[in-house]
Amino acid sequence: MRWSLLLTLGVRASTTSEQCGNTTTACPRAAQCCKQEWSPTSFGCSLPGASRCCKPGVANPASTTLPNCLIIGDSVSIGYTGVAAKALDGICAVQHGPWDVHDGGAETTEYGLSCLSNWLVTQAQQPVKWDMIQFNFGLHDLGADPASQEVYRQQLADIADKLRATGARLQYALTTPFMPLSSNATMAVARLNALAWREMGKRKIPIVDLYTTVTSHCGAVYEYCDWCKTDPGKCSYHYKNEGYTALGEEVAAAIKKRLQKARPPP
Repeated sequence: MRWSLLLTLGVRASTTSEQCGNTTTACPRAAQCCKQEWSPTSFGCSLPGASRCCKPGVANPASTTLPNCLIIGDSVSIGYTGVAAKALDGICAVQHGPWDVHDGGAETTEYGLSCLSNWLVTQAQQPVKWDMIQFNFGLHDLGADPASQEVYRQQLADIADKLRATGARLQYALTTPFMPLSSNATMAVARLNALAWREMGKRKIPIVDLYTTVTSHCGAVYEYCDWCKTDPGKCSYHYKNEGYTALGEEVAAAIKKRLQKARPPP
């Protein structure tokens, strides 16, 4: 949707924001527009304290008729968001943050923590009152040493606290497996998931166990699975349609359950 059409519809960016070129993306006045190769408009925001250009927030304005649901996560979450959105049609309006249709999405906890404020608003800097937020970090944080895992734990905890402050209902999606021929990488996902489970438990944030969704089909340890995209000859991080469908349906069921709990009895 072009910027002129957004204005025609009465949808305007905040007066404290600046439009990035002739696009629908804007940045806060305290930031600057910057080139972001994975953004659909080719722009993001250089936020104070961020080491890299932050990808833009969600593509569309908030729904005024349905609960607004946000999925924050990596490229795997980009792959299943469409499935979840279709399954939740008429129940909640699902969007992915950041608005990135073909790269690493939210990437590392360091990147996510520094860019989070830009993903809680739309790419035009319109505020959204989120009813439900699912988030995940892990596949971009697979450092093998204890020091990097401690950084991950602390940054993930900080992200969780910032999301709790929005007042939205939250759920955390465990990181999906990465099982190439390297056993170390396989174990790293499990270690990060254990840290995430502990931090979410402290905050009473429900868990969606997408790790088990995959391993219950592919096996506890595997080199090949019919859900996997291969890279080459072994499972990569990503999935075929069958895998994304299973993950998206699991996410949708969990979101629907949380939303139903949020509603007052008739």
